[in-house]
Amino acid sequence: MGNLAKTLGHRIRTSRERLGLSQEELANRAGFSVHQMISQIEKGKREVKAWELANLAKVLMTDVSTLLSNQEPEPRPVVLWREAPKEDAETKEADFLQRCQRYAYLEKLCNVDPRRRLPQREVDPNKFGYIDAHELAEDALRQLGLGARPAASLVDTLENSCGVKVLYADLGEEGSAASTIGSFGPAILMNSVEAPWRRNFNFAHEVFHLLTWKSIPPERMIKDPAFRDRIESLANAFASSLLLPGDAVSIAIDRHLRDGKIYLAGLVEIARQFDVSTAALLYRLLNLGYFDREAVERLLNDPAFRQLDRSTMAASWWEPPPIPERFVRLAFSAYQEGNISRTKLAEYLNVSLLDLTDTLLEYGLDDRENYKAEVLTSRR
Repeated sequence: MGNLAKTLGHRIRTSRERLGLSQEELANRAGFSVHQMISQIEKGKREVKAWELANLAKVLMTDVSTLLSNQEPEPRPVVLWREAPKEDAETKEADFLQRCQRYAYLEKLCNVDPRRRLPQREVDPNKFGYIDAHELAEDALRQLGLGARPAASLVDTLENSCGVKVLYADLGEEGSAASTIGSFGPAILMNSVEAPWRRNFNFAHEVFHLLTWKSIPPERMIKDPAFRDRIESLANAFASSLLLPGDAVSIAIDRHLRDGKIYLAGLVEIARQFDVSTAALLYRLLNLGYFDREAVERLLNDPAFRQLDRSTMAASWWEPPPIPERFVRLAFSAYQEGNISRTKLAEYLNVSLLDLTDTLLEYGLDDRENYKAEVLTSRR
């Protein structure tokens, strides 16, 4: 066995250890009969068949080309979790990063470049405070043109205009959201099983981290719990100001006032209007001086208010698609142009070849149609 076998074995072992898998677990998931085969491969003492390599790459959340490359892989981007899932966190993180890399690869194949870049804000992490977080949110509202109901356009604007890769995964009840910036650009991972208004707040929270990524190093947040807690609190303040602009909220409150009072139904309606939780709305109203803390706590513990809030949730509930529509359309375009194979298209969409057509139809795409037919213009 030569150097290639040893390099391949080293990369397989490194990837396995990063995911926290034993040799036996990797062998079982990749279809090997005994775990000693993995040991031999990692030592560069056993030749790897093509199908084995494909299975290993899939389990290890990487690509065959990466495992076989002569070049050293680029450093793994730091992923900043708001709340990591309790189970398989490393696997979910690796899957997130792989999907980001594939996303960027499809953009390159389709010659897609964001119309504008996500602005970076230089701040002093030791002096940055709540007023600064509020001002940063106001700047983002203006620069991104999010309007009076930011939650309604935030994801679409960042995804389609600024090239932020927005991905979803089932992170369980404990998992929340994550953000990162790599060679593929900025990206956010959302928990697909959370309530829509919770996702909106978490998304805005992660936007804060992307905007301040260079100034507030995620590595420091990971290593310093006290620093992390302070920055996370500022990110929450930013998210509140971004999703609930003061002027727009004031107008909404004025519309629901009756004889100088606002009723429970009005508060719930405003929360649904801005696509946030009633708790987020109440704490924003506390910040704006409409309520004191005692009134907010009393409302949050009021059974009638909680019941009224729950009764309106079903009408506003929605679930994100398993794969972002933009990603699917890029993959389909790359396939139609002959840049990726049908097998690779199915792999990227995480479906079998048998289910590929049905999956594409769910997104309004039909691989049975000839999208490459020539179109003649009137100009000669």
